[in-house]
Amino acid sequence: MPNQEFRVSGNNSFTRNRLRNRIILPGSYLFRSVYFFRHRYSIIPILLLFLAGCASVPEDVPDQRDRLEEDVQVSRDDAPALPTEDSRRVPDQDETPPPELYAESAVVAVLPPGVAPERIPEPSDPLRPLDPPDPIDLIEQAIGRTVAAMTIPDLAGQLIMPALPVAPEGGATLRFNQRVRQLLEDVRPGGIILFGGNIRDSAQVRSLVEELQAHSPIPLLVAVDQEGGVVSRLTSSEAMDATVVPSARRVGLVGDEELAYQVARATARELRSLGITMNFAPVADILTNPGNAVIGTRAFGNDPLLVARMVAATVRGLQDEGVSAVIKHFPGHGDTREDTHIQAVVVPHTMERLRQVEFIPFREGVLAGADGVMTAHITLPEVAGESLPVTLSPALLRDVLRHELDFSGLIVTDSLVMAALTRYFPEDQLPLRAFQAGADLLLYPRRPEVARQLLVAAVEAGEISRDDLEESVTRILRVKFARELMLPVESLADETFPAYRRPERFVPEEESMRLGVAEHRELMQRVLQLSTQVLTGGQ
Repeated sequence: MPNQEFRVSGNNSFTRNRLRNRIILPGSYLFRSVYFFRHRYSIIPILLLFLAGCASVPEDVPDQRDRLEEDVQVSRDDAPALPTEDSRRVPDQDETPPPELYAESAVVAVLPPGVAPERIPEPSDPLRPLDPPDPIDLIEQAIGRTVAAMTIPDLAGQLIMPALPVAPEGGATLRFNQRVRQLLEDVRPGGIILFGGNIRDSAQVRSLVEELQAHSPIPLLVAVDQEGGVVSRLTSSEAMDATVVPSARRVGLVGDEELAYQVARATARELRSLGITMNFAPVADILTNPGNAVIGTRAFGNDPLLVARMVAATVRGLQDEGVSAVIKHFPGHGDTREDTHIQAVVVPHTMERLRQVEFIPFREGVLAGADGVMTAHITLPEVAGESLPVTLSPALLRDVLRHELDFSGLIVTDSLVMAALTRYFPEDQLPLRAFQAGADLLLYPRRPEVARQLLVAAVEAGEISRDDLEESVTRILRVKFARELMLPVESLADETFPAYRRPERFVPEEESMRLGVAEHRELMQRVLQLSTQVLTGGQ
């Protein structure tokens, strides 16, 4: 057979090799075979075999043995081979990546029938700033660390809110002195209550509060009774330039919730101007007994729903301006004649009666977010099944106030020097007994140092536990954070202590005072005018 010459144009080595492998070499072998067999066999079957072989060879398919070895290797290692340096090279912008770069990196997972593949999460953006910590979480962490670091005596001290001791020269204390300093060192109280005798003028009160806070290891709740009307500590001195606030009875006669809210806001601004952060108000008692001289005009009225609306509005007004509201006197002191300051008071109401009448304003005050509820020293034998006053009754404080009314704030006792309590226990034991009943803040014990000592001794004797103290102190500190007497730090590293920071000022600068301003006086005058119109029938 004559020699055959094949030429391939161009410089494409891939095309040349392909033609050589598929046509030239097989063709040359076949032609030699044809030349050998042409004298013995027919050439037609040989040509058919040649054409079938060319059509059946796929393009660029690896050898079957090589494929089998690759499959075995992948199944043995259960992972694709690590990429080589050449495979990791990133192609240039104008260069077309070879298909092997994608084929070798692809991993196909075969899932059982009915099993959906998991969604691969999107990669997080490393440049996105972290979310700021939740202030509530920081506060709770700060409270937890502060409480955990306190000793038993320190915890016991936080439960006590004493009055200021008598001044060295006699009479009520008006200035910070050595006796006050000693009280703060010996008791480390959670707060201080100021009475009318401790208040003379704005400069004196502001100076006294600043000194109290500066010498207290933990910021103090400074409290007063500023109900309006006959119970108004700020205006007990003629030298004090505070606004005179009408009684709750006057506000209730008008019956306008927005007006009650504005009266409470104005009251809170004036209190806060002096550094006072807790008000033992509003009175939530319903005046169902017209002969009740103890409550009288201190109540908003005799209609439970009206009183409830006024109480809720007052709570919001006080606390919107940074002053804790403490509603009183739970479970209701409106249907009495006697005075718990001087004698025991028994109220024959049943639980059904309390739920239908007396509880209504307290429930609304709790729903409005009141920081505290003050207990009454009245006795309810039909409810508690005992003759103990409410302040000393676990059935009323824990079962009813905490659980039925779902109150999680501070339970504050009324003054612990009142005669309605001393007939049941010695005076020094009353703080411990009230705490065991469920109270958190023990108001005005006669001897606060002894009260603290007895609380500590009760822990040592197993009568109460450290956990009991921590639970109440946690509630107290939450109120201090809420009223910005304690502030959270930006972060709580392991070495951060204390776990809170003190505000720059506990008493605002004199320029920002809102004491006795014209706006407040006009508001109170409007209440008097509107309530007078109601009393006179519109005349």
